[in-house]
Amino acid sequence: MNIARWLPGVATLRTYKASYLPHDLAAGLTLGAVMVPVGLAYGELAGLPLAGLYGSMLPLLAYALFGSSRQLIVGPDTAMAALVAVAVVPLAPGDPGRLALLAAALGVMVGVLCLLGAVLRLGFVANFLSKPVIVGFMHGLAMVIAVAQLPKVLGIKSQGETTLEQAVSLLHRLGDTNGTALAIGAGTFAVILLCRRFLPMVPGAVVALVGAGLAVVFFHLDVAVVGRVPTGLPGLSLPAVSLTDFEYLLPIALVAALLSFSDTVVAARAFAARNRYRIDANQELLAIGVANLVSGLSQGLPISASDSRTAVAEAAGGRTQVTSVVAAGVVAAVMLWFAGFLYHLPAAALGGLLIASAWGLCDASEFRRLWRFRGISLAGALVTLAGVVALGVLEGILIGVVFSVVLLLRALAFPPDAVLGRAAEGSWHDMAHRPDAVPVPGLVVYRFAAPLFFANSALFRDRIEALVAAAPQPLKGVVLDGGALQDVDLMGCETLSEIYLDLEERGIRFVFGDLRDRVKRDIERGLELARDDEGDVTYPSVARAAEAVLALPLN
Repeated sequence: MNIARWLPGVATLRTYKASYLPHDLAAGLTLGAVMVPVGLAYGELAGLPLAGLYGSMLPLLAYALFGSSRQLIVGPDTAMAALVAVAVVPLAPGDPGRLALLAAALGVMVGVLCLLGAVLRLGFVANFLSKPVIVGFMHGLAMVIAVAQLPKVLGIKSQGETTLEQAVSLLHRLGDTNGTALAIGAGTFAVILLCRRFLPMVPGAVVALVGAGLAVVFFHLDVAVVGRVPTGLPGLSLPAVSLTDFEYLLPIALVAALLSFSDTVVAARAFAARNRYRIDANQELLAIGVANLVSGLSQGLPISASDSRTAVAEAAGGRTQVTSVVAAGVVAAVMLWFAGFLYHLPAAALGGLLIASAWGLCDASEFRRLWRFRGISLAGALVTLAGVVALGVLEGILIGVVFSVVLLLRALAFPPDAVLGRAAEGSWHDMAHRPDAVPVPGLVVYRFAAPLFFANSALFRDRIEALVAAAPQPLKGVVLDGGALQDVDLMGCETLSEIYLDLEERGIRFVFGDLRDRVKRDIERGLELARDDEGDVTYPSVARAAEAVLALPLN
């Protein structure tokens, strides 16, 4: 076996340059300093502070070995933590031990699903989440996170199962806002965004959280704090859950696996393109699977790629996977010897950090792009967003995916088509877009831009019949532009045969131009249309097919 194929990190070490080490060390120390408060914040979001830190150690080492990206950083992120908070926390109300068990089991299940997908080479599945669904989900998720963290920032409590209900509850209790908590949360949010905008080299999260903790210590502020964080590293164990829990977690794990892999591939491709190398989608599926598996085995949260932490590592000079190894070591050192420094960290500051993370998920220009491209795409994003906010994360994703599938089926059942005309130079074009393309008397040239199959074959026949009926008579023939006919099934072949025989009885020739070789073979295999005693019915181009038909005498 080629070790470089399965362990790209080992291959990197074989060719590692000594000049990279100072850069990787500096980037790793900076990244580790960021990952401690960020991991703690994501753990807080999921109801398991330590799980966020546990998921920031072994998964980094696993991805460093198996990932094909040299820059990508993995760990607990907004989407995974929110998924646990929304879908898993209700299974363990008031029981931290059970919640930790279920969250770890979810991580293991996500890892196993990704590994299974890698074995089956299902890397292409990441493309099944359409752009409108992703845009709507990310913005809906941002609203879910913001509403969930506002009670910490405002120093009040909220009620309600859905995000909408919690928002209404917060509005009714705004009068009880704790001004000190609000100042800390808003200050943290502002510092992070300002650093992100004007000082990208400065870890804004670390600066804001250190400042908030020092303010609590020196000014004796009366706000909720993180409190004592247990020291020590996590043990490795396989979380054992009941069959009922497994059945409930499986659909959540499927969604989490798809999201985790999609995020990982998108981020890995972006940073690989920037640094001029390529990544392997199936290898990324394997890597994120192993990382999630070890995260679950070490009581960590399900993990994904992190654009923000990858950007921090790259900005700090990180060159290779060694950056991840150093960062994991920093997190481990904090857990062993420096956890006491987290005691005075205010909960409002963590809330501000998470709201800043949610803010980073939002991009209003995406909605404008969807609207300019196609209004129905914007509708898909808005439907997904509304579903996430009003019903829940899983329900919102399901609504968005169903909406996308309906649009896909509609596009296949009612595909674009065109009547072609001949331009002055002899080429054939859609007359709706080329004013110089004009119809040729005695001929109809038609383009059907989709696979011809059972769902649209009746529509295809209706359009051919309508064009023949509307064409000036006498009509010599109909030419089908086969260049846009991507595929054909048996029902499509039967439809073509019926049209051919019907037109032949009326003295009208039905021929194909520019058929793809595979489609031509399928048509010949399906109904042997090309074997015609009166002449060919397939031609290498639309122009040749039109010339052949026009050369025929009128019947």
